[in-house]
Amino acid sequence: MNRKIFHGPLLQSILLDLINETSNSGLHGYAILKAVQKKFGILLGPSTLYLELRRLEKRGLIASKWGFSLGKAHKQYRITQKGQSLLRQYLVELKVIIPTLVTCKT
Repeated sequence: MNRKIFHGPLLQSILLDLINETSNSGLHGYAILKAVQKKFGILLGPSTLYLELRRLEKRGLIASKWGFSLGKAHKQYRITQKGQSLLRQYLVELKVIIPTLVTCKT
């Protein structure tokens, strides 16, 4: 799968959705990388992921907190209410756009 299309709002919606699925416990970066690979079949580079996570956090769409697991410190990411609102908006828009793209003839 071409990773080039996984940027901007599309990547944001993917990350917000994955983080939202585990909003109670949060997810750390490596778990997010693995979840993106498993659910969408793409390999994101760590630099791409962490850059986007910083952008989402700066915009108030996710929040992070340091936690410890198996003696290691991990930054756990959780979605905020603002992030949930944007995710709902993205999903509504994607439901309209995706069927149109799929039926387009090239």
